[in-house]
Amino acid sequence: MNALQSMINATKHPIRRLLQVNVFLARAYYHYRLHRESLQHSGPPVLIYQMGKVGSKTIRKSLRDLNLDMSIHHVHFLAPDRIEKIEKDRRKYLGTEKVGLLKHVWLYQYLAKQIARGLSDKKWKVVTLTREPVARNISTFFENLDVEPLDAGQRYRIQSDYYGFETVLRMEDLDELIHLFFAKLYHDRPLQFFDEEIRAVFGIDVFSSEFPIARGYNIYEGERADVLLIRLEDLNDCAADAFKGFLNIDGFTLLDTNVGSQKGYAPIYTKFKDSIALPESYLERMYTSKYARHFYSEEEIARFRARWSRTEN
Repeated sequence: MNALQSMINATKHPIRRLLQVNVFLARAYYHYRLHRESLQHSGPPVLIYQMGKVGSKTIRKSLRDLNLDMSIHHVHFLAPDRIEKIEKDRRKYLGTEKVGLLKHVWLYQYLAKQIARGLSDKKWKVVTLTREPVARNISTFFENLDVEPLDAGQRYRIQSDYYGFETVLRMEDLDELIHLFFAKLYHDRPLQFFDEEIRAVFGIDVFSSEFPIARGYNIYEGERADVLLIRLEDLNDCAADAFKGFLNIDGFTLLDTNVGSQKGYAPIYTKFKDSIALPESYLERMYTSKYARHFYSEEEIARFRARWSRTEN
């Protein structure tokens, strides 16, 4: 143990160093560090728990900058079957420069155990968001691409380890990328998230009562957790009221981060959104779903459909 501690103290990156020795030892140390961190706070733990590309990093950054007396974690899934699948997928990174991605899985495993064990004198505070499903799916697709401009932006090399493809295309011809969007992305994630994650993990069914669309957010109370659910489309307008009611934070302000329009793939991302016309069958699947009809009004859904079918005036 003394030798291990000496090795840990001798490096600025103990997890990376331990991974070179033993992956199980690295995971145990990471869980130990998470536990030590949790003991430093007297407030309830905050879990930013939502599907990808709905503003989660913005919320995390904004909360952490307040230096609250609460441990704050950010996860996209905690359902046991998904954790197991992702862990298997990421074992391929052992011995590579991407081995640090295993830490995400270890965080999910640690939190899942803590949730199952329960908190003795407090409840989890869970923050989650919705986003209209088509915009969310397009944003998620691009988040998992590595885009390199060629010929002064006339062509782009697009590669994705996540989806398993590489191609070169011109800005004016995105047919192949549109095909890859339909073929590679799991499009039903937003439609299933609240049932497969929030309800399955915490026993809170956000569909059991009407959502206050005009207000843009709602708070749900459960035995093990309280959940703040905000529509991303209303986040800027209602964040201060929502976090005042949920965490008793006065004057909560948002710090923008992870904005697709500011990233290296921004030109092709914008072109993709402006040119794609989605088939009626796809729009029907997304916008007649329980998810869309619960969180968005008929007028909003009509506007979404018009945008993505290219029938807007």
